[in-house]
Amino acid sequence: MGAAERQRRYRDRKKAGRRVFQIEVDEVELTATLERLKILSPLDADDDETLRRGLNWIIEVLCRQNDDA
Repeated sequence: MGAAERQRRYRDRKKAGRRVFQIEVDEVELTATLERLKILSPLDADDDETLRRGLNWIIEVLCRQNDDA
């Protein structure tokens, strides 16, 4: 991905009110949690993109719960 594409994606996220964060989590605990919540199949435990989407989904659900308060 080139610089122009990264810049476009950054502007699109900013316009949509979204941000990207780099976080550190325990891989085993994250995988176990996603499996327990039926978000992740044990067969996908080594797929970084699937783990990223699962974690993103959890964060979005938590943020929506705050909207109800």
